[in-house]
Amino acid sequence: MRRVPSALRSFFSTAGYFQKGRFYGTSTPACWNCKKQSLCKQNMICANCRRLQDVNSGINYFELLDFPTSFAVEGQKLTQRFRQLQGLVHPDKSTREQNNSADWSSLINKAYKTLSKPLERGQYMLELQGEQMPQDNTALNKAFLMDMMERNEEVEDAADSGTLEQLNAQIIKELDTMAQTLSACFEVNDLAAVKATLVEMKYLLSIQSTIKKKLQRLMGNN
Repeated sequence: MRRVPSALRSFFSTAGYFQKGRFYGTSTPACWNCKKQSLCKQNMICANCRRLQDVNSGINYFELLDFPTSFAVEGQKLTQRFRQLQGLVHPDKSTREQNNSADWSSLINKAYKTLSKPLERGQYMLELQGEQMPQDNTALNKAFLMDMMERNEEVEDAADSGTLEQLNAQIIKELDTMAQTLSACFEVNDLAAVKATLVEMKYLLSIQSTIKKKLQRLMGNN
C-alpha cells in the first residue's frame, strides 16, 4: 500500500478527514485503480491505494473546501484550505492522475474564487436553494437608485485622487455592512432580503470598479 504523503495527512487531519486512522464519508464509486469502494470524503483520494480519483464536479463548493454552508467565511482559513487542496492535486504520477489533477485543480480554483467574494458567495448560496439573483431593479427601492445615480455623478465629477479615495473608503464600509446583513439574512433564510442586498452590493461594486479605473488613469497621468 502506498504511504500517505505528509501534505495529504496534514490536510486531512486539519480538515477532519481522518478519524482514528481511517477515511470517512458517504459511499462513493469504486476506485479506478484498485477497484475498491473508497470511503474517502469527496472521493478525491482513494483510502485504499491513495490514487487521485476522477473529479466530483457536482460537489458543493463549501464541502470541497470543508466549510459549513454559511455566508460567514473566514478568509484566512479559506485561503489555507485552498492552498492545501491545490498541493494535494498536483501529483507527479500516472497520466490518468495528471488528468484528474487538472480537473480537480480547476474545480478547486472555481470554488475558491466563488467563496472568497461576498457577491459570488451569496449568489452561489442562492443557487444551492434553487434561487437566482434578480437581473433587474425590481428588488430595489427608488431612494437607493437615486443614491446610486448621485454616487455615479460624484465619481464622474471627481478631479483628484483624494476625492476618489474618500468615495471608495465609504463604499468599502457599506460593502462590509452589506456582508454582515447578508450573513444575518441567510441565517434566518430571508431570501427576499438576500436578493435585494445582493443587487445593492452589485451596484456598489460597479461604482467601486469605476473609481478604481479612474484612479489608475489619474496615476498614469502623473
